[in-house]
Amino acid sequence: MHARALSWRWMILLLVVAAMPMLAVTVPQASDYPNHLARMHVFSEIGRGTPLDRYFRVDWRWIGNLGVDLPVVMLAPLFGVETAARLISALIAPLTVIGIAMLSRSVHGRVTGSALLALPFVFAQPFLFGFINYCLAVAVALIVAALWNTTVRRTPLRLAGFAIAATFVWTAHLMGWAILLLLVAGSELAQVRRARDLLARALAATPLLAPVIPLVLWRSSGGGQPYWQDPAILTSKFMNFVTVLKGLWLPFDLAMTAIIGLLAIVAVLSAGGRRLEPRLATGAGLLLVAALLLPTKIFESWAADLRLTSVAVMVAITAIGPATSPQREKLLTLIGAALFVTRVGWTTVQWYRADRLLTARLAVLDAVPAGSRVGFLSVDTSGKVPWTLTPDRKLGGYAVTRRDSFTNSLFQTPGSEVMVFRRPRDRATWFDGSQDITDLPMLRTRIAQMQADDFNAIWVAGLKDVPPIPGYAIAYASDTDTLFLRPGFLRPARPAAPR
Repeated sequence: MHARALSWRWMILLLVVAAMPMLAVTVPQASDYPNHLARMHVFSEIGRGTPLDRYFRVDWRWIGNLGVDLPVVMLAPLFGVETAARLISALIAPLTVIGIAMLSRSVHGRVTGSALLALPFVFAQPFLFGFINYCLAVAVALIVAALWNTTVRRTPLRLAGFAIAATFVWTAHLMGWAILLLLVAGSELAQVRRARDLLARALAATPLLAPVIPLVLWRSSGGGQPYWQDPAILTSKFMNFVTVLKGLWLPFDLAMTAIIGLLAIVAVLSAGGRRLEPRLATGAGLLLVAALLLPTKIFESWAADLRLTSVAVMVAITAIGPATSPQREKLLTLIGAALFVTRVGWTTVQWYRADRLLTARLAVLDAVPAGSRVGFLSVDTSGKVPWTLTPDRKLGGYAVTRRDSFTNSLFQTPGSEVMVFRRPRDRATWFDGSQDITDLPMLRTRIAQMQADDFNAIWVAGLKDVPPIPGYAIAYASDTDTLFLRPGFLRPARPAAPR
């Protein structure tokens, strides 16, 4: 790699590497992925006469949370929902790499070593959590912000193009649009020399406010308690930065965060004449302030502050200018690339290992009759919050995708959801969170509730020896998963897996 620029061959290699975690598996380990997949399956199959029509309806409307859903629905007839979802999701990380590279080139004139140092944050908590619509929106927002920086003559036609691009970002995810606005605001503020220029620059950026129209039409019913009353708020904000790379393995994630932070500081202080580029530095500062001021939940989007934290760090590092010494710049470029490949490699290896286990666990679905009401219960009595992010709590979502069933681990957000549960009691009771079991008395209570609410299948995950359930028989059992069915739904020819 030449010190002055990153060659297109190396860039293509980085893009291919970035796609590997999603392409190497059939069951991605991102925590929320099963729920997104279930929703996309419902979008694709609703109205086709499947059992899904009994449990769901789709109220198609324009909301700021459809980034991956829409292309998957279009590709599902060709590839099937699961393959289409992985293909589109596999584009997210490469697009984010392109966005960082373009953002760097737009202000520094090249892809700098600091841009490579920012790349590991592509696989930060939001991606590993499975916030796929949000992550796609961030990738496109970075690209649009870079184009804004390089567009000198903003003709009416070009401004119309930016209005369309901003609306596209908003449609992918509302928070992505907010990030775009903050990046553009930072770029414009950094170039203000006189007070009277401020209004002119603000007016020039008004096309980016085009998504206000669908936002008003959406009328999300957000809300919540004042978050600043939480006594642990300062600790929570601090931990958002400490755990920005959380999700794989605690020592590995914390070590990489510390190494990147140290390298960024050294790059600014003593790496041969580097400086912070004002436009990106101001944008990063605005993102940082927003991450500190925002509550955890806004517009029904959970972890709003956490999501902004990783982007703020990524942009702040990219703001570090190139070294005057070619050797030092080349060294940082090589270190950044090595850290990114290491991050992606570890993610791929961990996801591949988990894929084999998750694929084996999902064999339980072979015993589930199509169209069943499947009560999914995830048992964890440890009382600890795990560092490694897994989809274990949301595996029930695959009952929707593979068996056209209803399950109780899906998202349901009144006022901002397109996929709606038909039964009022399901909307009131059986949504994400109802699957979490922390002790055996709670397990017995939840099972009794499911018995009374017409669940003909109950899938207990995370517990080896599950007590018998009156009125149900074991249809499948393994060390981690037990499936109970009402006798009328049993398949006599299906033997239980050995414990």
